[in-house]
Amino acid sequence: MSPPPLEDPPGESVSGIESSLPYIGQIAPRGTKFCPLAAVSKWPYKFIQQPDSEIISQRFFAAGRFRARGWTLYYIVDEVQNLFDEIREQLGLIVRWPLKEKAPGFLLKFSEADTPRPQYLGRLDLHHSLDEMEAKIPPQKKNRDATFRAEDRSFAAFKRKMEDAIEATKHRNKNQRDKKKKQRIGTKQIWCAQMKRTQCYLGIRPRADPSMPDPVQDPDIPVRELEREIKRYNLAQCRDLPDLDVSEAAPFPFQSNVVFICVDVEAYEKPPRPITEIGISTLDTNDLVDLAPGERGTNWMKKIRSRHFRISETGHLHNKEHVQGCADRFEPDFGVSEWISIKEAPQVIASCFRPPLSRPSENTSVDSHGDESESEEPKRQLVLVGHDVQNDVEYLRKIGYDVANLSNLIEAVDTADLYRAWKHEQNPSNLGAILLALELIGWNLHNAGNDAAYTLQALIGITISARLASSNNNSLLHTEFTHRAKQVEREAHDRVQEEAAEWAVADQEGGDGGPPQPLVPIGWPSNKPARGALTKESPSPKERKVEKRVSIMEAARERAEKAREEEKKRGVKKGWKTDGEEGIVSEPWVEEKVEVAQEDGAQDGGEWEFDQGITDRLAFLNGGGAAVGGGVKLPVSDGGA
Repeated sequence: MSPPPLEDPPGESVSGIESSLPYIGQIAPRGTKFCPLAAVSKWPYKFIQQPDSEIISQRFFAAGRFRARGWTLYYIVDEVQNLFDEIREQLGLIVRWPLKEKAPGFLLKFSEADTPRPQYLGRLDLHHSLDEMEAKIPPQKKNRDATFRAEDRSFAAFKRKMEDAIEATKHRNKNQRDKKKKQRIGTKQIWCAQMKRTQCYLGIRPRADPSMPDPVQDPDIPVRELEREIKRYNLAQCRDLPDLDVSEAAPFPFQSNVVFICVDVEAYEKPPRPITEIGISTLDTNDLVDLAPGERGTNWMKKIRSRHFRISETGHLHNKEHVQGCADRFEPDFGVSEWISIKEAPQVIASCFRPPLSRPSENTSVDSHGDESESEEPKRQLVLVGHDVQNDVEYLRKIGYDVANLSNLIEAVDTADLYRAWKHEQNPSNLGAILLALELIGWNLHNAGNDAAYTLQALIGITISARLASSNNNSLLHTEFTHRAKQVEREAHDRVQEEAAEWAVADQEGGDGGPPQPLVPIGWPSNKPARGALTKESPSPKERKVEKRVSIMEAARERAEKAREEEKKRGVKKGWKTDGEEGIVSEPWVEEKVEVAQEDGAQDGGEWEFDQGITDRLAFLNGGGAAVGGGVKLPVSDGGA
């Protein structure tokens, strides 16, 4: 079934193209509709979703196809409609004009009186560039009868229409930019709200009381009491908070008396990425009552309890490629590592989320499966903490424990988001960078037990540092803005200066450019470049593998030649053999290099084929060996002498 026909463009019906082309400068009839050239050229990429966008682009836009159609400048809307019709007929895709509210400048109509109308310029195709067309625009003559003042309504409408047309030619229109901006603001609001809730859990920020009336709106309050009531109201709205004194206990109640539980999971770096370590640390806010946080919260950090579990089935796996693993270096200040099996892991993890939480208790019985008996202590409200916490949650789910199923879990807090809210940064920072900013020392990171403890330390340090900074927020923001502006200016100046210095060295006066620069085969050894050859600074793994094979073959050839010289001196050709009736001599170095190739994966009795990219190099090594089927094929040795 053929697809339904395209809808007509919004507004009036499309006018036809006159049979005879107008002269350059001829004014278009009033009411004719036009499309900006750049807007139409970007239409499939801006208004069509994948994969249809790519299909339309390859058939009608890419590789000069858009220009080859030929376009009339000014744009008569029928030509765009014809393009849409062809897309429907050839591809079966239903395409429509962009909605007016999304792209008001894509389809324009000039019907207002006393406003400029488009004038004919010519036909744009593969033989004429846009610059050539623009050069044909005749000089403008002043016409007093057609002029209009800037304050006229007609001019305002015309100006707005031109602004819409310009906006339609951009990759992202104003609506899209506004949408992205709102999304960014919304994300930052989430981070900042998370910061404030965490401060409430730690008793360094009060909970807001929305029920308290605004005293300014109450006419019965005496003037002498108004100032005091306004201060009470601002405090109830968490505004104008008193300065935080870290030498005193928390000034506000600990909201919900929560227990912070941090989980960190380490996995092996290679697929299937099995879990090797699990670290769990807790901070009970009941332990912080009447305890001053101290400078950067160091007193509170001493109340963190940690456990480190190593999986017995994967204990032999150690990361070393992307990060340096240190599973055997759990800090003694935090505790001692414990070995568990992967089957026991879900039950052991679950025990850390029940009283006495991450601290083993003598009064709690554990059966052979790791299940604890019900504790007499009531359930506490829990807050999950992590650095990129969602990643750790997913790892726990893979081993059979879903922390989201806990009924007493209030929320999850991410220290990466807290740090961005504190520093007003868009990009996340790793745990080591955060500890450095807090002037904390982190030993043996990427140990799950250490990372869990340091993550809770980072949570305490970030929230207290942000609370101390909030008392002077305006000056802080101004200082931060000034610092970043100067930093960006300095970096830009250094970058331009460095680039200018590089060009000064590269483009020195004199010289003729030197000899021609030939292309280099992929397999050419890096220690023997061609004359003036251009070499790649960073070869691909495949190129490195080929280079290694070629170097092995060269070494084999050198050894074979040395052995042949020794045999000639003795008058013997031991180890040589003839190949069939043709009497072709197979030299030892050829046999040796083929055996090396066989070790890399070729099967006995088969053939090992080299890429065409190293054919020339092989021909040189083989004394002019022939290229067969786009590459050099050598017989695989059966291992005989």
